[in-house]
Amino acid sequence: MDLLNNGLRSLAGGARRGNGIITAFGVALLAYEWIRRTTRPKRELLFSRTLRPGEALRIRLLDGDRGDDVEVAG
Repeated sequence: MDLLNNGLRSLAGGARRGNGIITAFGVALLAYEWIRRTTRPKRELLFSRTLRPGEALRIRLLDGDRGDDVEVAG
């Protein structure tokens, strides 16, 4: 759910129709999304390892019933 687009759409639609409740709801969605985007932590490194020559690392991406593998060789 894209709160930014929904908030902008509600704000514009409520202002155009003169509906204060929908306008206030749009402003609340925009404020909530702005706070969420500005206070979230920066992207962090989850795992770090230096591979020696001949070593390999397999990363499994599990998505539902299908499993994809990515293999990184050192």
